[in-house]
Amino acid sequence: METRENRIVAVDVETPNGRDAAICQIGIVVAEYGEIVKTESHLIDPEVPFDPVNISIHGITPADVLGAPNFAQLWPRIAAYFEDSVVVAHNAAFDLGMITATLERYGIPVPEITYCCTVQMARRRFAREAYGSYRLDTLCAAFDIPLTDHHDALCDAMACYRLYRELLCDFGPDPRDMRPYRKCAKPMEKPAGRFSTESEMERELRKLRELLLDVHPETFLNPGDSMAIAHWMDRHVELSSEPPFDTIFQYLYRMISDKPLSCAEAQELFRLIGQ
Repeated sequence: METRENRIVAVDVETPNGRDAAICQIGIVVAEYGEIVKTESHLIDPEVPFDPVNISIHGITPADVLGAPNFAQLWPRIAAYFEDSVVVAHNAAFDLGMITATLERYGIPVPEITYCCTVQMARRRFAREAYGSYRLDTLCAAFDIPLTDHHDALCDAMACYRLYRELLCDFGPDPRDMRPYRKCAKPMEKPAGRFSTESEMERELRKLRELLLDVHPETFLNPGDSMAIAHWMDRHVELSSEPPFDTIFQYLYRMISDKPLSCAEAQELFRLIGQ
């Protein structure tokens, strides 16, 4: 069995919507002693609805996952990749958060995971201004890493692994890069449903404004901000199809899914929530 330092497993997941613990695609790249030895891409039946905004990002539709295994059926085939390895992901809080939450949804024990986040690696090595952002596509362009099909899980996992190697080679290792994964233990709140009065709606929008007070939507969120915004969305998921909340939810989902907004989109989000 390889030791953690000798086996790197880069992963990326795509999701069907912004509210359920569900995955519709996973990409896996396995490297041993610096050489890629295996790649896998799996479509997954998430057993939950797809949202149009998610389909617009990754292009996966309900028809594409017909006949695909659900995550519980797939897990025995891929579980070993998460053991005695360093699991690498770009914004690992999102990918590992979705994997562990989906395992818990099916009642499957979550393994002990040692991980490395390439977003955090980049932040430790250079300022955001060096390349404009820490987005995967931006850093791949900066380091001449192929990213031919962004938001295909295997393509993104491969780009993440190459970025990981590039950061190590160009800037050297940092002992803070590898750490045990610990999922946020804060329980999810029950959905609040539709607002009964205008004052109630304003109160909840004020809570959202407070969450976004020190957040910069044009950059990656830290795990705490991402989780807090996800909790707000879960409480009000029944509003996600009603204007202006349909647009607000699209922007928030992109933010917590490692997809920073443009400056114009951030201004529109703040306008919609009255900030």
